[in-house]
Amino acid sequence: MESRREGGVSSLLQCDVSSMSRKQVALARMRAVGRCACGSAANVLDSHALSESAACMGACPSSEEGLATPLAKQLSDAFDCWQRSIRLRCSRLLDDDTRHAHGSPPGQIAEEKKEDDAFPVGLPVLTSNPPPRLLVSDLIETHALRKVLDIHIKLCQLDSTLAEELGREGSHAVLSRLIRFNLETEVAEVTSSSFGSDIVQEEDLDTVMELQDLACEIGSLCGGSFPMKSSPYTVEELRARLPLCFSVSSVNDREESTTDTAVERATQHILINQVTARQSAQEDVGFVMWPSAVALSSWVVTNPKVVIGKRVLEIGAGCGLTGLAAAAIAADVDHRETQVILTDFNDTVLQNIDRNIHLNGLTETASTLKLDFRFQTGSNYRGGWIDGSGSVQDAVDVVLAADVICKPEDAVAAANTIYDALVPGGIAIVISADAKHRFGVDGFNDECCRVGLDVQISNVADLYNGGLVSSRGLEQTSGYVEGMTLTMFQVRKPEL
Repeated sequence: MESRREGGVSSLLQCDVSSMSRKQVALARMRAVGRCACGSAANVLDSHALSESAACMGACPSSEEGLATPLAKQLSDAFDCWQRSIRLRCSRLLDDDTRHAHGSPPGQIAEEKKEDDAFPVGLPVLTSNPPPRLLVSDLIETHALRKVLDIHIKLCQLDSTLAEELGREGSHAVLSRLIRFNLETEVAEVTSSSFGSDIVQEEDLDTVMELQDLACEIGSLCGGSFPMKSSPYTVEELRARLPLCFSVSSVNDREESTTDTAVERATQHILINQVTARQSAQEDVGFVMWPSAVALSSWVVTNPKVVIGKRVLEIGAGCGLTGLAAAAIAADVDHRETQVILTDFNDTVLQNIDRNIHLNGLTETASTLKLDFRFQTGSNYRGGWIDGSGSVQDAVDVVLAADVICKPEDAVAAANTIYDALVPGGIAIVISADAKHRFGVDGFNDECCRVGLDVQISNVADLYNGGLVSSRGLEQTSGYVEGMTLTMFQVRKPEL
């Protein structure tokens, strides 16, 4: 491990994060806690990007310490090195001025060789002779610190979970030291006099302020109060905060398939962030993944023509796996007419869905809106649903819903929502655990009939030779019980 850390700052300086994606950062986090493989998905989830991005940022798959640990250490090394270099530069200027005052030509002071352990390996040393009058602006260590800060900003922008982990790992303590840094005071301490105000140049003050602005920007991205108290997560906690990996494949039997297009053969590899905050109420059920979403996403990938070229609405989307699978299909075939809208009534859940859309690079085909079942009337035959702001949105061709019924009132509201949201002739595919696990789901069929929807009911295990319930992804979900019964409701809005 020491050999890796010795190159700390220099390895980070070689890392080009400007072109990194959210997925690459997430994969690097996985690698850093020993999750190089994540079920069947990990072997195909851009493994080259995973290895390169993690190694670049100093993460080692065998260390299992988390990506924030080396990043925070590299920031601390860069700041300490920068501060020591300022002190050395100040001492050299003072010695040079003293010699000059005694008749010695400026610049004849030979710089003492820095001790090997004084600076992290890989950082260049100062070699300018005669020493310049600037203390900070032209230091190589200043450019190195700026680079490290820029990298932290980019990574925190790409991954808010990593931003929080960095704060807990101690990076905020370093940022606070930088924000409080006073160049004139630093110089006065080195010279033991009021020499600081005479030697400090305006350009140096501007440079320090620029670095402090970068530190403040990082603090604003931490996802919590700044500065965070140093309290690193355990490896187990870091693993629990990782995105879940889902490889969603068609379960259609090749021998029975009537077509064999590339989109039907494609496997969609999707990363899903769950909400890391603790659930405090029934309304927070969308914070985590539930089994029906895995089965429904497999159905969507098996039946891509249902969503390609259509307006698709996922209601009660939770973490968004099903809607993201539909959006990924459209992205694969570059079908820009496909619009996938993922909805929920919980603002925190919506923020997480939006984060997952960006994580998977699906902003061209997927978007989010707030939708509350309780505001839908179940009486709009032409179609049109009310969003969270009270505006009426256009009807859609397809509605997708997974595990959206938890009590009898939900069955009423879900039926109303599906009726209002669909165009005449539109369809909805709803999968739910049975009444043993989802109280109220046994009344959903009656509620659909009440509003005038046609319903066909199937046991999900009977479809595609049980392929929809054989996915390993089910084991990653909350509430999954081996052998649990999932029911599919194929709903159609009649055309008059």
